[in-house]
Amino acid sequence: MDKIRMHTNKEPWLAGSLSWLLPGIGHIYSESFGRGICLIILAGLLHVFCIASLLSTRTLIFLPILLNLCGIIVLPIYASLDAFRLTRRRNTEDFESERTLSKDPWLAVFLSVVLPGLGHIYLHKHIVGILFLLSFWVLRVISQTNYYALFTIFLLRAFVSVHAYIVCSLHKFKLKQPLTLFIITLLCLCFFKSFLLPQLEKHYLVQTSKLLKGSSMAPTIVKGDLVIVDKFTYGWRDPKPGDIIEFTLPKKVPSNSMIPSSKRIIAVGGETIHIRYGDVYVDGRERKIGVQAGRYEYPDSSLPLDFYGERDNPYLAYGVHEPYRVPEGHYFVLGDNRMYSADSRYFGAIPRGNIIGKVVKIYWPPRRMGLVQ
Repeated sequence: MDKIRMHTNKEPWLAGSLSWLLPGIGHIYSESFGRGICLIILAGLLHVFCIASLLSTRTLIFLPILLNLCGIIVLPIYASLDAFRLTRRRNTEDFESERTLSKDPWLAVFLSVVLPGLGHIYLHKHIVGILFLLSFWVLRVISQTNYYALFTIFLLRAFVSVHAYIVCSLHKFKLKQPLTLFIITLLCLCFFKSFLLPQLEKHYLVQTSKLLKGSSMAPTIVKGDLVIVDKFTYGWRDPKPGDIIEFTLPKKVPSNSMIPSSKRIIAVGGETIHIRYGDVYVDGRERKIGVQAGRYEYPDSSLPLDFYGERDNPYLAYGVHEPYRVPEGHYFVLGDNRMYSADSRYFGAIPRGNIIGKVVKIYWPPRRMGLVQ
């Protein structure tokens, strides 16, 4: 009977670690299946609602920020502590008494998962812990631009967790199989949450982008603004006049053609556009879209005559003549600050395949947070 009861005992901090990685997994480990499944569903719903609120033009940026904080901080903390509490309550008194006699290796593992190095500090291995902490933060900074550093973080978490378990020399439970399974779970969940899921979202749903230079979209978007780009909407509908899009420049533009640019769609394929004295005419009718920061101070010319070193009409640089008929499957874009904007008047209409997505919100800096109109 005692042998059977020993098999029912679970490591509380192992359950806490698992639920920190993905809320609900630790509950399933401790055989609280109903609560575990509910927490997994809740974590998924929070993430879905966060993405949906980012893409929505009806919600302010504060809502997805709040949902994201709940998903990555509040829920994991609650799930970890709840999994720990439930697991400890299910254990036998003898097991709990023996487990708490000395430093708990699984608590060291849990702390190492939360922040590599904390587990070693808990074990009074301060120098090693600080070195791991510094290594982790350096890799975090590098990983913003280097995916190899991101994978190194996964391996660092696994190594630090195993090392924390090993150096806890006072522990009495040599559980190699649970440790191995935990490390495999840690690596898989880190890969999924930190790499695979963000990459899928970035390619098919939403991404962030920063206006690096220029004032062509002022005052709507200015240099340094971080924006949300909706990549989902154009999967089920075509771009339309008034949308601000992020796109790559046509290959015929000799320089920086791979750097994304943001402009407003003024006309679509099949429409004829004509610009005079700052007024835009599409198919003979004036079209007022967007907020213009300035008016033209010169007639008939889309840009200052020497803006690109062209002494003739800049429309001629890439075959853009007035009036200009937009080819099918292309989009004519202008900057809101049209007096100082390099746009379709210079490089022609944008092919559909060059469009990355629709710019919907500014999320940084705080004073400029809000929807993009």
